Amino acid sequence: MAVPPQLRALLLAVNALLRKRRYHAALAMVKGFRNGAVYGVKIRAPHALVMTFLFRSGSLQEKLRAILQATYTHSRNLACFVFAYKGLCALQSHVQGETYQVHSFLAAFIGALLVFRDNSNINSQINMYLLSRLLFALCRLGVEKGYIPEPRSAGVSKKTRERKKSRLLHHGQPRMCW
Repeated sequence: MAVPPQLRALLLAVNALLRKRRYHAALAMVKGFRNGAVYGVKIRAPHALVMTFLFRSGSLQEKLRAILQATYTHSRNLACFVFAYKGLCALQSHVQGETYQVHSFLAAFIGALLVFRDNSNINSQINMYLLSRLLFALCRLGVEKGYIPEPRSAGVSKKTRERKKSRLLHHGQPRMCW
Protein backbone atom coordinates (compact mmCIF):
# COMPACT_ATOMS: atom_id res chain seq x y z
CA MET A 1 0.00 0.00 0.00
CA ALA A 2 1.51 3.29 -1.11
CA VAL A 3 1.75 6.22 1.26
CA PRO A 4 0.18 9.43 -0.09
CA PRO A 5 2.75 12.15 -0.82
CA GLN A 6 1.08 14.57 1.63
CA LEU A 7 1.48 12.09 4.49
CA ARG A 8 5.06 11.38 3.49
CA ALA A 9 5.83 15.12 3.50
CA LEU A 10 4.16 15.51 6.89
CA LEU A 11 6.18 12.63 8.36
CA LEU A 12 9.42 14.08 6.98
CA ALA A 13 8.58 17.50 8.48
CA VAL A 14 7.71 16.01 11.88
CA ASN A 15 10.89 13.90 11.93
CA ALA A 16 12.99 16.94 10.99
CA LEU A 17 11.36 18.89 13.82
CA LEU A 18 12.01 16.10 16.31
CA ARG A 19 15.70 15.99 15.40
CA LYS A 20 16.25 19.69 16.15
CA ARG A 21 18.19 20.17 19.38
CA ARG A 22 16.35 23.37 20.24
CA TYR A 23 13.09 21.46 20.87
CA HIS A 24 14.68 18.64 22.86
CA ALA A 25 13.62 19.90 26.31
CA ALA A 26 10.02 20.57 25.30
CA LEU A 27 9.73 17.19 23.60
CA ALA A 28 11.27 15.47 26.64
CA MET A 29 8.63 17.12 28.83
CA VAL A 30 5.78 16.02 26.56
CA LYS A 31 7.18 12.50 26.25
CA GLY A 32 7.69 12.35 30.02
CA PHE A 33 4.10 13.48 30.62
CA ARG A 34 2.81 10.78 28.30
CA ASN A 35 5.03 8.08 29.82
CA GLY A 36 4.04 9.10 33.34
CA ALA A 37 0.37 8.88 32.44
CA VAL A 38 0.75 5.48 30.79
CA TYR A 39 2.85 4.08 33.63
CA GLY A 40 0.35 5.41 36.18
CA VAL A 41 -2.45 3.51 34.46
CA LYS A 42 -0.39 0.33 34.12
CA ILE A 43 0.52 0.39 37.81
CA ARG A 44 -2.67 1.65 39.46
CA ALA A 45 -5.45 0.00 37.43
CA PRO A 46 -4.63 -3.63 38.35
CA HIS A 47 -3.87 -2.66 41.96
CA ALA A 48 -7.09 -0.67 42.31
CA LEU A 49 -9.11 -3.45 40.68
CA VAL A 50 -7.89 -6.10 43.11
CA MET A 51 -8.00 -3.93 46.23
CA THR A 52 -11.44 -2.52 45.43
CA PHE A 53 -13.06 -5.88 44.84
CA LEU A 54 -11.37 -7.42 47.88
CA PHE A 55 -11.88 -4.71 50.45
CA ARG A 56 -14.53 -2.24 49.31
CA SER A 57 -18.26 -2.59 49.68
CA GLY A 58 -20.85 -1.03 47.42
CA SER A 59 -22.45 -1.53 44.07
CA LEU A 60 -20.53 -2.54 40.97
CA GLN A 61 -20.91 1.00 39.63
CA GLU A 62 -19.42 2.49 42.82
CA LYS A 63 -16.52 0.07 42.68
CA LEU A 64 -15.80 0.81 39.03
CA ARG A 65 -15.97 4.55 39.74
CA ALA A 66 -13.47 4.12 42.62
CA ILE A 67 -11.12 2.13 40.36
CA LEU A 68 -11.28 4.77 37.62
CA GLN A 69 -10.81 7.62 40.10
CA ALA A 70 -7.76 6.00 41.71
CA THR A 71 -6.27 5.19 38.31
CA TYR A 72 -6.88 8.71 37.02
CA THR A 73 -5.38 10.35 40.11
CA HIS A 74 -2.28 8.16 40.10
CA SER A 75 -1.75 8.60 36.38
CA ARG A 76 -2.29 12.38 36.50
CA ASN A 77 0.08 12.81 39.43
CA LEU A 78 2.88 10.80 37.82
CA ALA A 79 2.43 12.61 34.51
CA CYS A 80 2.49 16.03 36.18
CA PHE A 81 5.52 15.09 38.27
CA VAL A 82 7.54 13.93 35.25
CA PHE A 83 6.49 17.04 33.31
CA ALA A 84 7.64 19.31 36.16
CA TYR A 85 10.82 17.30 36.72
CA LYS A 86 11.88 17.39 33.06
CA GLY A 87 11.00 21.07 32.78
CA LEU A 88 12.93 22.04 35.92
CA CYS A 89 15.97 20.00 34.84
CA ALA A 90 15.94 21.71 31.46
CA LEU A 91 15.48 25.14 33.03
CA GLN A 92 18.43 24.65 35.39
CA SER A 93 20.64 23.39 32.58
CA HIS A 94 19.65 26.33 30.39
CA VAL A 95 20.26 28.91 33.13
CA GLN A 96 23.62 27.46 34.20
CA GLY A 97 24.72 26.41 30.73
CA GLU A 98 25.66 22.93 31.91
CA THR A 99 24.01 19.95 33.60
CA TYR A 100 24.98 19.05 37.16
CA GLN A 101 23.91 16.10 39.32
CA VAL A 102 22.25 18.42 41.82
CA HIS A 103 19.81 19.51 39.09
CA SER A 104 18.05 16.15 39.26
CA PHE A 105 17.74 16.34 43.03
CA LEU A 106 16.38 19.89 43.03
CA ALA A 107 13.96 19.20 40.17
CA ALA A 108 12.65 16.05 41.87
CA PHE A 109 12.31 17.82 45.23
CA ILE A 110 10.42 20.81 43.80
CA GLY A 111 8.32 18.63 41.49
CA ALA A 112 7.36 16.37 44.40
CA LEU A 113 6.43 19.39 46.52
CA LEU A 114 4.20 20.68 43.75
CA VAL A 115 2.50 17.41 42.83
CA PHE A 116 2.49 15.16 45.89
CA ARG A 117 1.76 17.70 48.63
CA ASP A 118 -1.94 16.81 49.03
CA ASN A 119 -2.62 14.26 51.74
CA SER A 120 -4.35 11.45 49.85
CA ASN A 121 -4.02 7.67 49.92
CA ILE A 122 -2.46 7.62 46.47
CA ASN A 123 0.06 10.35 47.25
CA SER A 124 0.93 8.61 50.51
CA GLN A 125 1.62 5.37 48.63
CA ILE A 126 3.74 7.17 46.05
CA ASN A 127 5.65 8.99 48.79
CA MET A 128 6.29 5.75 50.69
CA TYR A 129 7.57 4.14 47.48
CA LEU A 130 9.87 7.10 46.80
CA LEU A 131 11.11 7.09 50.40
CA SER A 132 11.94 3.38 50.17
CA ARG A 133 13.89 3.98 46.94
CA LEU A 134 15.74 6.89 48.54
CA LEU A 135 16.65 4.90 51.67
CA PHE A 136 17.77 1.92 49.58
CA ALA A 137 19.99 4.17 47.44
CA LEU A 138 21.49 5.82 50.54
CA CYS A 139 22.23 2.42 52.07
CA ARG A 140 23.96 1.25 48.89
CA LEU A 141 25.96 4.49 48.79
CA GLY A 142 26.90 3.99 52.45
CA VAL A 143 28.17 0.49 51.68
CA GLU A 144 30.13 1.74 48.65
CA LYS A 145 31.75 4.53 50.70
CA GLY A 146 32.50 2.17 53.58
CA TYR A 147 30.25 3.85 56.15
CA ILE A 148 28.08 0.74 56.42
CA PRO A 149 29.53 -2.78 56.46
CA GLU A 150 28.60 -4.89 53.47
CA PRO A 151 25.72 -7.20 54.35
CA ARG A 152 26.08 -10.94 54.06
CA SER A 153 23.94 -12.46 51.34
CA ALA A 154 21.74 -15.19 52.82
CA GLY A 155 24.51 -16.39 55.11
CA VAL A 156 27.14 -16.50 52.35
CA SER A 157 30.37 -14.65 53.05
CA LYS A 158 31.88 -12.08 50.72
CA LYS A 159 34.83 -14.42 50.09
CA THR A 160 32.48 -17.22 48.96
CA ARG A 161 30.53 -14.85 46.69
CA GLU A 162 33.75 -13.62 45.09
CA ARG A 163 34.99 -17.20 44.58
CA LYS A 164 31.72 -18.17 42.88
CA LYS A 165 31.78 -15.02 40.77
CA SER A 166 35.38 -15.75 39.75
CA ARG A 167 34.47 -19.32 38.74
CA LEU A 168 31.56 -18.02 36.72
CA LEU A 169 33.74 -15.51 34.88
CA HIS A 170 36.52 -18.01 34.15
CA HIS A 171 34.38 -20.99 33.20
CA GLY A 172 31.88 -19.41 30.86
CA GLN A 173 28.16 -19.04 31.15
CA PRO A 174 26.15 -20.94 33.75
CA ARG A 175 23.96 -23.76 32.52
CA MET A 176 20.28 -22.99 32.30
CA CYS A 177 17.92 -25.43 33.99
CA TRP A 178 14.33 -25.18 32.91
